[in-house]
Amino acid sequence: MENKDYEEAKMILEKLVLQSPEDPEVNFHLASVNDSMGLETSAIPYYRRAIENGIQGERLEAAFIQLGSSYRCIGEYQFAKDVLSTGMEKFPNNPALKAFYAMTLYNLGEHKESVTLLIKTLITSSDDEWLKRYEAALKFYSEDIDGVWN
Repeated sequence: MENKDYEEAKMILEKLVLQSPEDPEVNFHLASVNDSMGLETSAIPYYRRAIENGIQGERLEAAFIQLGSSYRCIGEYQFAKDVLSTGMEKFPNNPALKAFYAMTLYNLGEHKESVTLLIKTLITSSDDEWLKRYEAALKFYSEDIDGVWN
């Protein structure tokens, strides 16, 4: 979408959210438009409302990712960690949740945990032949990223 289209979509969705403030779909879409426009702070309350009001399926998954990412973007790392952690509990096989969580861990100074999670996510979510070839070694080293073997 071009910027003009986002502005128009935002205006329409703002009217809809005034008419149906508890509608999880409308809240999700308004949050997403704000997010796409770089307005993460504005997006956050709409993502929260979408989740609190029962958005379902892939949109719930996306809402956790996008809310966590928005918190991370504005430097609210602990909020990001909490949201993404909850998302991973509900959707443990979602590699995007894990990637955003790993970035958040990095931002919180939890570098070892971040790298370990990224490596595990990479090897379990990729079909790349090179990664598969070295999967056992990568798993082993990810368990003790600081280890040295002589």
